[in-house]
Amino acid sequence: MQYFERLIFLSVFLLMVLSCENRENHNEKDYYIEWDNTSLVCISDEGGYPRLIRLNDDSLLAVFENRRGDVVIKKSYDDGLTWNNLIASFEAFNFIDANTGEETRVNIANPEIIQLRDGDLLLAVNLRPRKEGVYPYSIALKRSRDNGFTWSDADILFQAADIFSNGCWEPSFLQLPDGTLHIYFANEYPYQESDEQEISVLTSTDNGFTWDIEPKTVSFRKGHRDGMPVGVHDGESIYVVIEDNVSGQFKPWIVSSSINNSWENPVLFDSSYRYTTLRENLPDTVYAGAPYMIRTNNGVYLISYQTTENRSSNWELSTMEVVISDKPYDFRNPTQPFDVPVNKEAKWNSLSDLGNNRVAAIASTNFSSEKIGVWMIKGEIVSK
Repeated sequence: MQYFERLIFLSVFLLMVLSCENRENHNEKDYYIEWDNTSLVCISDEGGYPRLIRLNDDSLLAVFENRRGDVVIKKSYDDGLTWNNLIASFEAFNFIDANTGEETRVNIANPEIIQLRDGDLLLAVNLRPRKEGVYPYSIALKRSRDNGFTWSDADILFQAADIFSNGCWEPSFLQLPDGTLHIYFANEYPYQESDEQEISVLTSTDNGFTWDIEPKTVSFRKGHRDGMPVGVHDGESIYVVIEDNVSGQFKPWIVSSSINNSWENPVLFDSSYRYTTLRENLPDTVYAGAPYMIRTNNGVYLISYQTTENRSSNWELSTMEVVISDKPYDFRNPTQPFDVPVNKEAKWNSLSDLGNNRVAAIASTNFSSEKIGVWMIKGEIVSK
């Protein structure tokens, strides 16, 4: 008899627990982004690959390609309502090979910027020669000590091959709690006999004055192309969003590592530290590449990407989409910050935390003009 009484008690107890859990799940708030169309502003009527940060003096700084081969910046002192004149930060240059006499123009691309705790700004870029076989594709760095008005000479951190198919691309920064700096980038150089690509990282422990001589492999999926890395951390782990083309078309995935002994082993195809980001998977035929991720001061995660979903199959006409989560996985509730016709584009996008549950989306888009320019819109993170 005691056995049956215990069984009944356990059954009732389990039902109560499940009921409580269901009530908690039912009442759990979800996160959404509400975009404010009245905040739409054109930062530059021509430009691409924009990135945005808030500086310590509360101004906003936007860095982007001017579509003529240079990287430029603009600043705003009124929270993005108006923007000052262009400041050249990294200009294209001519290079002549001393041995062969061959010459090429070297364009500056893929800018990414960070403000360090001491106030210095670091600007990382991708050097891209217009002519193959003359100058190596490279990752380079400049420093500013006056909030971006003047910049140091360039330091070359990494050089890949001098042909497009074996280059390096898309640097991005991450500063860890102890001050250690990472620069992540996509790297084809180790795979010169194939079309494969890995994510690599360079590390600095002295505020970016010196860096590793050789990069470390962060992730690699054999036969595929991990690309466009952007990292965040939560104080214990690093989460790097990448584009992964395992499904045929690129999709946003995350590779992760403990901050302690970070990336001690590369994250390969079968690692539990590699996972898809979206709660609802996109069809294999849909492109969703060029991801960007931020973690706000309130611990909310956002990922943007450019997608062809419900558009044409032409990825060049993709548009920006943003998903959100309170965890570094299970991203959901997609929104599109810009109203982009199917024959226009909003690409090479990024996100920025403005504080107080406000964020900014910034894109190179022609949604309201013939030229591709740099546009920004603000949004608010709400819970319902």
